[in-house]
Amino acid sequence: MSALKPEIAFISVLMNKTEIVNRQNIVYPDQEDTIALMNPQTQSFISQASRYIVKFISTALYSQNNLENQQKRTEIIFPKINNFFCYLRQFANLTQSEIIYTTFLVQKLIESEKQDSDDDKDRIIINDMNIGTVLICAAILAMKMMQDVVKYKNYWWAKAFGMNLDLLNQSEMIFFIELDCNVVLERKQFIRVYSLIKQTSES
Repeated sequence: MSALKPEIAFISVLMNKTEIVNRQNIVYPDQEDTIALMNPQTQSFISQASRYIVKFISTALYSQNNLENQQKRTEIIFPKINNFFCYLRQFANLTQSEIIYTTFLVQKLIESEKQDSDDDKDRIIINDMNIGTVLICAAILAMKMMQDVVKYKNYWWAKAFGMNLDLLNQSEMIFFIELDCNVVLERKQFIRVYSLIKQTSES
């Protein structure tokens, strides 16, 4: 377990309505969706979330490539992300709320990295080789933030994914620091990420 543990964040109960925010249609969870958010995610939601993550990873990492090469590389990433979430659904009971939180943290890190790389071209942390570690760290932090009692400690993650525990702890710390030690997901942000995932095509 890393010595650095974020505080628990509480998310308000979501309302059932639709409105336009920042010129973008926001899909609010209905009663059935709200219940599902606390349950293990469906394959459909996993596919949508994986596609959504692939989209912004592709934009951040492969925007300089030609369209054909970019498409090939993103199609390689998609099954890896999809399988990652399927594994966590089966063995760690990852809920839909936690996958939304994980998605938010990955996107926040990539946006932070993109901004930093614009200032310093040599300062890029995320790449093809460590995107898996990024996903793991995001999921760890998401579950720590969502659960009152953390069920899956860092040593479980290290064993499950064949990682060195010290390296995993260091990676989690770096991830946390790169986000300025702020991993809180506000209610409006939660709904926005949920909406963007639900609007993403599965194919």
